Amino acid sequence: MKLGRLFTRGALASTLLAGLSVLAQAEQRIALVIGNSSYRPGYELRNPVADARAIAKNLSDLGFAVTVVMDSDLATAQRALDAFVPEGIAAEAALIYYAGHGAMIDGRSFMLPTDFSMSNFDEIDKEALATDRMLQTLSSTHASVKMLLFDACRNNPLESRGATVIERPEDAEARTEDMLIAFSTAQGMVALDGSGDHSPFAEGLINNLGKPDELSDIMRAVSLHVRERTEGRQTVWLENSLTKSFYFAAVSPASPPGKVTDLTPPEPDADIGVIFPQSSAELLSETDLADKDSATLRLARNEIFARNGRIFNDPALREHFGKFDWYRPESYEPMLNAIEKENVALIRQFEMTQSAPKAGFLFVDSDRRLLTAADLKSLSKAELRNARNEIYARRGRKFVRKEVSNYFKQFDWYRPQFGEVELTFIEAQNVALIQKFEKAP
Repeated sequence: MKLGRLFTRGALASTLLAGLSVLAQAEQRIALVIGNSSYRPGYELRNPVADARAIAKNLSDLGFAVTVVMDSDLATAQRALDAFVPEGIAAEAALIYYAGHGAMIDGRSFMLPTDFSMSNFDEIDKEALATDRMLQTLSSTHASVKMLLFDACRNNPLESRGATVIERPEDAEARTEDMLIAFSTAQGMVALDGSGDHSPFAEGLINNLGKPDELSDIMRAVSLHVRERTEGRQTVWLENSLTKSFYFAAVSPASPPGKVTDLTPPEPDADIGVIFPQSSAELLSETDLADKDSATLRLARNEIFARNGRIFNDPALREHFGKFDWYRPESYEPMLNAIEKENVALIRQFEMTQSAPKAGFLFVDSDRRLLTAADLKSLSKAELRNARNEIYARRGRKFVRKEVSNYFKQFDWYRPQFGEVELTFIEAQNVALIQKFEKAP
């Protein structure tokens, strides 16, 4: 789709703006803003945190309730997405902004959390967050207008190991109705960090969000700013399925700014000691982890790395492990043995489901983890059917079969709204695997 076809110019009549101002006061606007700068040495970025703070301030001034996540690990980013959906149900506008490292692996785009292992990308689905998860989160809010602003791949930390920079297929379409997706750079290109206080893309947003123009015109201005600021080296890539107009500035000047909330990693008790002394030599079980809260799980995972001498960028982790005589920080990428790797993966699995709805799910994490044959082999045909359908139910699918519909209606999280729903890569893979087991004799 050509860039020029992405825009429909909205009317700028003052009467419409006045009407929208009244409407905006009655309807909710929410935003999730993530800025990641503090990667391991050699991969640090200068501007994302400053970019995210400035964008959050702009959005707050425009009536958005903003959740800010800075230098986020994977579990904290997931917790933010889980909280974003119920807060934004049927909102006027829902927006996610991300600034930090990104990469494309096997045709799929990812944001890289600050605790991402830069040594390989073999476990990318377990260690990073796919952009389709962000899009699905926006879709699940059922907001009137949904926006993903993705300022990533300033440089690509995995390029030397076979990964390519973020790109979008030429035939890519927006994920759902009334969605605008803006990548800060075109296919196959890096996004510049900028020589000033902000990236060119963030500058364009900061300079234009408050103007009394329609969303499509705002993004056109941002695109022009980036082209001029980078002397043509960077082009904003846009996808658009908007069916209605949206004005950032359609709020009364007298209206109070939206609330800005910082979401930080959970803090454990100050006097907590080593959680699993045996986790480098013995496999942990689900029973070991079932009663642990998110703060304890985070420490349990990181103490495996600490035992192997990891240098932590996170000040809280440095302070915590610095209390122990055995901690000798030596490497940003310590080597783990096979048992340690399995334990890290299991703990992360529990971390990723801490904030997800639990009631009624056979697999509470089938939207964020690839299921295995071992997960499914003991299920009955009826359980397999429910496991498959709960993936669709989580997304709000209306079921034709009454017994299936009635089964999910007993759960508070089920909100049937669509005849058909789009699945993420992980969800689609899980559906396919479950279907194989359903068809088996």
